[in-house]
Amino acid sequence: MDSSGDFRGLHLADPAPDTGADATAASRPAVSAEIATAPRFRSLALLWRRLVQRCAEPNVFMEPAVAGAMYTATETPLHVLLAWSHRSGEESELIGVWLLVIARPSSRLPIRTLEAPCNSLTFLGSPVLDRDRALEALSAMLAVVADDPALPKLICANQIATDGSVYPALLGAVARRNGRIVEIERRQRARLDAPAAGQGAPSSVISAKRRAELRRHRKRLAERGALRHVSHRKPDEVSAAFRAFLDLEAAGWKGRKSRRGRAIRQAPPLCAFAQTMIAGLARDGCAGIEALHLDGRPIAMNVWLRSGRTAFGWKMAYDEAYAKWGPGSLLMEMTTETVFADGTLDVIDSCNRDASATLAQLWPERREIADLLIDVTPGGSARGRLTALAERLFRQGRGVARRTYKAHVKPVYLRLLARLGTQRPSAAPRQGTTER
Repeated sequence: MDSSGDFRGLHLADPAPDTGADATAASRPAVSAEIATAPRFRSLALLWRRLVQRCAEPNVFMEPAVAGAMYTATETPLHVLLAWSHRSGEESELIGVWLLVIARPSSRLPIRTLEAPCNSLTFLGSPVLDRDRALEALSAMLAVVADDPALPKLICANQIATDGSVYPALLGAVARRNGRIVEIERRQRARLDAPAAGQGAPSSVISAKRRAELRRHRKRLAERGALRHVSHRKPDEVSAAFRAFLDLEAAGWKGRKSRRGRAIRQAPPLCAFAQTMIAGLARDGCAGIEALHLDGRPIAMNVWLRSGRTAFGWKMAYDEAYAKWGPGSLLMEMTTETVFADGTLDVIDSCNRDASATLAQLWPERREIADLLIDVTPGGSARGRLTALAERLFRQGRGVARRTYKAHVKPVYLRLLARLGTQRPSAAPRQGTTER
């Protein structure tokens, strides 16, 4: 990539009300924001790494490699908001990054909005901000959006963690600009925290009954061949393992026509994005793949991403032929027994949509997530109010449909499959995936 940039907007943030002396105000660094392209962001890799070290909340889905994948593998224009702190006589300091795309809201209203995260393979939309300048950075970002005539004035900020410092900074920045922010939906997803000093391994939170069950499953699988846990960390290894992961996922239920092509490999634009993103993150030391092998063949694979001291569970796949022995759960147990060993991680975010996923049975901690609609127009706008109403009604209807499916349709479907399975001759081993 070249290092050219697109400087379509530059705006000095409005200063906060100051009750101190004029000399104190004069010494405060100025804050500005710009809208840049992915190549421009990639050229700032060193400044980005410094920001990650001191950021309020890491987010791997704001990494330069993700922006690069959007730029090279998709036709979706990416808007990279960069916030800077300037002090006289010193180098400007990067204090905020937010990747946004222009899209339509989930209710499919014919309205253009800015949206984060960028697509269906990214699972956290929070900007990465300097922990000491979060409010000022966000204020500058919102100001540059408001002042750019080519950009929508509504931001769908989805999957924002409410238990960190970015969420209140968002509220404060919107209030400072007299904008309007509406919470569309709130839910929880599983996370795993590093054990405190003197405590046991994270797996100790699993019940004794569950651990015994996993031991039985491991023993049964080991009776069928050589069972081995393999970690892929080098870039070339990760790229090769990811191709195997795509095969494993596409061979299962996500690859069936009845699932309408939910496997990554069946959506060429998303597949190109995923391969480019994983390869780029691996080169930056931010991606790895864990695999459970049986006689040298993967029967479960787990793709993990990382930024700063936070890991993110991106995707998992397992071989359906071995489903009754829970290879995915076995792999997860093996992974979490060692992931915190070197003391470089504080937490693992499951990236699940909500707490109904399988990992919620293994991990006791929860991360609260909210989807927000931000209207940067002072006082709000009619378009923003209409969009917020449509989004809330759409999400409520979708939630009812999901609960109905899980409570009534899915159990009947699974019983029917089990009955049909007992009536047909055994087939060759199949492969499959778990639900995110």
